[in-house]
Amino acid sequence: MKILIFSDSHGYNVSMACAIEREAPDMVLHLGDHTDDAREMQSVFPNLTVCSVRGNNDYFDRDAPEHAVVTAGGVRIFLTHGHREQVYSREGDMVARLAREEGCSLAFFGHTHRMTAARVHGIMTCNPGSISLPRGGPASYARLTVGDGDEDVLELLDEDGSLLRCEKIRG
Repeated sequence: MKILIFSDSHGYNVSMACAIEREAPDMVLHLGDHTDDAREMQSVFPNLTVCSVRGNNDYFDRDAPEHAVVTAGGVRIFLTHGHREQVYSREGDMVARLAREEGCSLAFFGHTHRMTAARVHGIMTCNPGSISLPRGGPASYARLTVGDGDEDVLELLDEDGSLLRCEKIRG
């Protein structure tokens, strides 16, 4: 199963739509700061499963949850924007703790607009960066491949789909 993860699109959807068109994922996860963008992707790609969480700039969107847990390819995945989990100062530590409490092995967050991937307390945490307004690197997103044979892989890509980093999750 191929999953694309985006964060902090802030109303600029062209790169996100191009990545979805190019990659033909099974699912898209949006980590906030413009949940309207996630809804637009659902509208443009009606057969695609799109899940999103609310970011700090989504204060008017009470329909989107602050956290979510999705299961894909047999893997439980924790989603949050990260602003409430102090990701600037704690580097995903609180996100990893919440993911563990939810029985998840992967956790995704946004907010900082900076791409990161690290194991924190046994949980693989990832910030895919920002697809539209990056800080300290290129515009980016993540591609997660799970449930295909015996190897699950997390890849960080630039907006054109070029590989920036690859992490083996399990297998």
